Amino acid sequence: MDLQSLSGLVGRGDSTLSQAGSSKTTLSADSLSKISPALAKARERVVAQEQSTATSLSVLGKYKSALASLVGTAGGLGRLGSGSTPAAVQSALEAFAADYNSAISGAREAFAQGGSNLGSSTLLGDLRRALNQRTAPPTLHALGIRAQADGTVKLDAAALKTALAANGKGVTGALSQFGAAVGKLAEGGLSSSSRLTSALSSLGNRLTALKKQEDALLSAATKLSNSRTTSAKTSTDPTILKAQQLLQQAYQGTQGS
Repeated sequence: MDLQSLSGLVGRGDSTLSQAGSSKTTLSADSLSKISPALAKARERVVAQEQSTATSLSVLGKYKSALASLVGTAGGLGRLGSGSTPAAVQSALEAFAADYNSAISGAREAFAQGGSNLGSSTLLGDLRRALNQRTAPPTLHALGIRAQADGTVKLDAAALKTALAANGKGVTGALSQFGAAVGKLAEGGLSSSSRLTSALSSLGNRLTALKKQEDALLSAATKLSNSRTTSAKTSTDPTILKAQQLLQQAYQGTQGS
């Protein structure tokens, strides 16, 4: 089907499209395909891009949420002091370990979504270095923080209890310093100038633009379908001209596929 046939099909007021109105939710993919395979294919491409963008937004949103939680629990370590009970220390460290592991997993997923452009690979390395840099006594290993092969951590409660009994003040001091270091890294990843924040904004704008593009395609087809005008009016009406432009773009976008 060429462009002239396509425009003629939707221009003569096809009943399926006319009944659909301007709302994209009332027009099924099957109905649109019957009206215009080219237009249906163009919409299919836009929808696929919407879904891909939404998936990326979801992954980065989870990563951002994990970083925000890590800021909180890292701060909890930073507030530990000589007056903290063993139970409070263990609870704070367990909460931190869970959020640290979520941040590590989130950074890895973000990297798979193109995270080298988001700084996630850099933050991933920084978090691991922060975990390994505590070499002065008591070391993190002595405090029961065990680094796993996948970059996550596991808490050895028995080792932590032993360390607290031997040097409670030293333990809380070390954890406070470690928490402050990790919290600062996580805050950097969440800052308004971070690449993660920029990427989230960019993806959000792209998703909005794609949804508008999909609406415009369907609206254009509806207006053409509902316009029972003469060829002269069709050639001069700005609304119809815009609709024809969108149809032509949709048709050309399907060529060579």
